[in-house]
Amino acid sequence: MRASWLALPPEPWKNGGGVTRTLAADPAGRWRVSIADIGQDGPYSRFPGYDRVSVVLSGEGVALQGEGVAVALRPRSPTVFAGDEVLQSRLVRGPVRVLNLFVLRGSAEARVECVAGPACTAGSLAGAGGRRVTRIVVAVDAGRFPGAPGGAPWVLDGGDYAWDADIGAAWGAAWDSAWAPASEADPMAPPGLACAPAPDAPFAVGLDIAVHARGAG
Repeated sequence: MRASWLALPPEPWKNGGGVTRTLAADPAGRWRVSIADIGQDGPYSRFPGYDRVSVVLSGEGVALQGEGVAVALRPRSPTVFAGDEVLQSRLVRGPVRVLNLFVLRGSAEARVECVAGPACTAGSLAGAGGRRVTRIVVAVDAGRFPGAPGGAPWVLDGGDYAWDADIGAAWGAAWDSAWAPASEADPMAPPGLACAPAPDAPFAVGLDIAVHARGAG
């Protein structure tokens, strides 16, 4: 599936400090992916029981401060922190756009990776049993990105996102593939072929989100 996250309806914050666009959410409430446009300093919403991963897509960053805790959200780098914390936000030199992932600890686990950059994991899955993994790629720039393992790459425009609700039990598979601008992608290349990373590689964020497979765990 593919859609434009720029075309999603914005949901205004109650405090007037920003808007949120929800890209995808688990019907059972175990995870959610959204993009927030933040225009001013203010309180950061609490999500008790959830781990959060934030990636600044545009802007200089956000400084979060709480009682005995400080979190720096930096451009194009995933940051993990607990949703339980009471935090105040301060924008670093102006408005920002931030990709946010929320995963319920014990019920969902995720790997978040920036194109040709850092990666992190968040959340946890309690108990044994099979896993079902959802893959989401959020493109800031146009490019050719890893899709489902063994399948054709996803070619996305800037502002698009694509997802596969069930890529099996694979975890982070194909994220080691390099990334190439759509204009440089070889249409004759076999599916999943890794391309050499370019200095001006397009920016996107890949998310693999795992929950227990139905009837397991």
